Amino acid sequence: MLQNMRDKAQGWIAKAIIAFIAFTFAIFGLESLAPNPNNPEVAEVNGQEITQQQLMQAVDQQRRLLMQQLGGNFDPSMFNDQMLQQAALEGLIQKEVVRQYADKVGMSISAQSVDQLIRSTPEFQVDGQFDANRFQQLVRSLGMTPVQFRQYLREELLASHIRASIAGSEFATPYEVQMLTDIQQQTRDVAWLTLDVAAARKAVKVDEETITSYYQDHQAEYMTPEQVSLEYVVLDRSKLAEQIEVSEADIKARYDARVADQKEKADNTVTASMILLESSETRDEKATLALADELRQRMNKGEDFSVLAREYSEEPDSAAKGGDLGAVETGFLGAAFDEALAALTKGEVSQPVLTDFGVVLIKRTAGTEVDIPTLAAMRNELVREFKESAVDPLFVEQSQKLADISFEAADLQQPAEELGLDVQATDLFGRRGGEGVAENRAVIDAAFSDDVLNLQANSEPLDIGPGKVAVVRIKEHKQPEVKPLSDVRDAIVAQIQQERADQQLNDKAGAILAELGAGKTGAEVAEAYAAEWQIKENARRGEEGVPQQLLMDAFKLPHPQAGMASYGKTALPNGDVVVVAVNKVVQGTEAVESEQVQTIGNILSMRMGEALFGEYQQDLKNTADVKRFAQDSES
Repeated sequence: MLQNMRDKAQGWIAKAIIAFIAFTFAIFGLESLAPNPNNPEVAEVNGQEITQQQLMQAVDQQRRLLMQQLGGNFDPSMFNDQMLQQAALEGLIQKEVVRQYADKVGMSISAQSVDQLIRSTPEFQVDGQFDANRFQQLVRSLGMTPVQFRQYLREELLASHIRASIAGSEFATPYEVQMLTDIQQQTRDVAWLTLDVAAARKAVKVDEETITSYYQDHQAEYMTPEQVSLEYVVLDRSKLAEQIEVSEADIKARYDARVADQKEKADNTVTASMILLESSETRDEKATLALADELRQRMNKGEDFSVLAREYSEEPDSAAKGGDLGAVETGFLGAAFDEALAALTKGEVSQPVLTDFGVVLIKRTAGTEVDIPTLAAMRNELVREFKESAVDPLFVEQSQKLADISFEAADLQQPAEELGLDVQATDLFGRRGGEGVAENRAVIDAAFSDDVLNLQANSEPLDIGPGKVAVVRIKEHKQPEVKPLSDVRDAIVAQIQQERADQQLNDKAGAILAELGAGKTGAEVAEAYAAEWQIKENARRGEEGVPQQLLMDAFKLPHPQAGMASYGKTALPNGDVVVVAVNKVVQGTEAVESEQVQTIGNILSMRMGEALFGEYQQDLKNTADVKRFAQDSES
């Protein structure tokens, strides 16, 4: 009922829509999407081109995603540009065929839905409220503009809806659930023999000639990492804010504005109660007004408003609370309601009021009281707010100035002097980063970029944290060098021992499997190789006391046939090589309880659905007219 009343109160809705449109443009701005004649296409999907710019943006985003996922373990040398470009291009092609499919079937995501999702995302909020600066900062860290991020988010939402519609069509039958459960409950009689890698490695003797020869043949594996040290300057928004002077007049003006705002909110918000009477086929508007007047007369004679509200009000939510609406903001329930409420004093009941949603009797229960602190109590907060509002344009101006000066300067002294910044320096670090500012991925990427590393240029301003930008340049560059043999000798010995021991154990395991296949028993083979033949009957997939890797591979072996065991080998995480035998398989027969069928069925359906969606995506791609101009000429 209240929702219906809100729907009819159009004034505030129109204002909210206008405010939201203004808000959207304030955040996202107007960015040019005009085609670039110098931006050649690298692929085409059913006539729709994919440009070089789109590919480079996708590569950059893919690189940033890898950095976030791998953190300190990210090594750029592991991901060459060709590999990243190939993966990014296939991703763009896949995304385009899905988008075209969505257009074909009429699926879309509204801009309002995307903006609402952005506004409600906790990562873009400060103190529970959407913060445009934080949003733009995080989006820039992903290598996107706000417009690009909105488009990216819309495409991801669209793909997820398509995935849900296709994957959701899969289901698992009770028979499939039972079959899966039988497999999960399966037990096996397992036996195994372990060949100890530690003893094998210890037994390997390595002479000096072998060490020297290995060192010479594998020098590329024993290089010092490429390292750089940087000079850098940092423009810090918080330090700029500290330099802003605030006058008494500024503080007083902001205090007066705060007081006026709080008073206005208090004036526009009061608490009230209501009795709603709606006209119907059995009671026309005239009769409804008459009933409202009758109830008001009864109140004048001493009857309680809340009692009558519970009995007569046709708005169930407020009626259950004796008509109480709580705080009512101006415009929320329409002009007629507001005018009647404004004319009332505390405790007074209005004449019957005809509104868009029915006839109402309104009782003003209280006005919102406002507790306004003194200027002295608010001084620090007001100073902080003033500096926060004043520093934004200054930070933008100084950032642009830093970019301009750094681009033209041959070092960092000029921008440091003109902007009052300190030139700082890092220690040497490699492509995995170092300490302090060298931990920042943007700084690491810039340090090893062609412009900074090879051309000895200043970097462009880098976003290194909330309200901080830095410009860096190379101070020292150390090329990789072969480490002295004395430094890596122990590592070489360990590597040779590992390689030879692993080969010996695998050869020995092969010989044991051959002897078992020829009819020798496990006990006989174990005795011959001075090992232990261990047996575990009725072992389950998660059996305790048995190495998990051994169990995983044992349950992959075929069922034994005609009394002959199935044999295989596996390597444990510590390097031990294990020969495995499966002597017996017992299929699970325990019936699935009814309450478990749905849970297991949902999990199975989800996996089947994801596989189906993957196949469908591949089919869309296979049947599309795809031309790749960057990688090859095949279509």
